[in-house]
Amino acid sequence: MSDAQHEIRQGIRFAFGDNWRAFLNTLDEDKILEAEKSLQDMLQVQDLKGKTFLDAGCGSGLFSLAARRLGARVTSFDFDPASVACAETLRQRYFAETLE
Repeated sequence: MSDAQHEIRQGIRFAFGDNWRAFLNTLDEDKILEAEKSLQDMLQVQDLKGKTFLDAGCGSGLFSLAARRLGARVTSFDFDPASVACAETLRQRYFAETLE
């Protein structure tokens, strides 16, 4: 058992990754476009071409995906291994050609 799983079982931390895994089952193009619009509005830009986007605590990876689709070079990380797996799932689903 990993440290994360042990801490979740002991109630030391919440299993955010499990929620994000369920969220990915409902993720559709409309939600992705909404995330892109959210980034555009917040950052007051039309795209992120030539920019670097750091997604600290990436959760589901939705905003990493949105930033990547807007043209950014993206680095994502999270403390929760299940959240990292969710972000990796989105990377494989939408940008498999960029996997090293």
